[in-house]
Amino acid sequence: MELLSYHLIEAPFFSVVLRLLGAGALREVRGLRHGEFLLPMKMGHPVSLPSRYRYDRLGFIAWWAGEEHLDAFLQQPPYAVFLRPSWHVRMRAYRRWGTYPPLDEARIYEELAEPEGPVIGLTLARLRLSETFRFARWGKPVEVQVRDHPGVTRATVAFRPLNTFSTFSMWRSEGDMLDMVRGRRADIDGAPHRNAMVERGRRPFHYAFTTMRLIPLSEHGHWPEPRGLLQRAQPPGAGEVGP
Repeated sequence: MELLSYHLIEAPFFSVVLRLLGAGALREVRGLRHGEFLLPMKMGHPVSLPSRYRYDRLGFIAWWAGEEHLDAFLQQPPYAVFLRPSWHVRMRAYRRWGTYPPLDEARIYEELAEPEGPVIGLTLARLRLSETFRFARWGKPVEVQVRDHPGVTRATVAFRPLNTFSTFSMWRSEGDMLDMVRGRRADIDGAPHRNAMVERGRRPFHYAFTTMRLIPLSEHGHWPEPRGLLQRAQPPGAGEVGP
């Protein structure tokens, strides 16, 4: 069965730069249908500050034909960077909106809809460069909203120069995530995400954009961000999610 994985990997600066500039060895990885390296960023920090960017870390998003291919890849990766301390989560998508050509053919497991327990929100986008400053203006409050929401257990944003952006967030429940998206409770959920969606509808920030909801299957390694640990597990048969 198909799955996606999201990785955060400790890496020296030169490896970060090399992976962002090129990922040719990934084309030879068996069962890898698409993979992208990204540079993680500190959520809510101004885009103009160098301290926003985590130059000692890589993000990696991957779409796999099956879990056995991911296991084989991690045992003998094409880049030494994957042998360094890292964290990753394995997941399957149950909903998707928008279009992002590299992932448009990834399978959606609709039978996983209406989940109990943790869910993940993942976005990938190609930004219109002419909309960069407008995107930053509307996006920063959303980052703060997600980062500080009590329903979030994991969250990060990442990009690849010059115009690829991604957000990743893991939630205790789908209800918590939807409350934030809709700004249901002003004192808890806030309104930046709702307002940003209205502004995106008025004039798109991106020329390619998708948002996906996913079920976490299992979590591996140590989460490198200062967030609490996931407290709830998937139902039997769906795999465990924990530290």
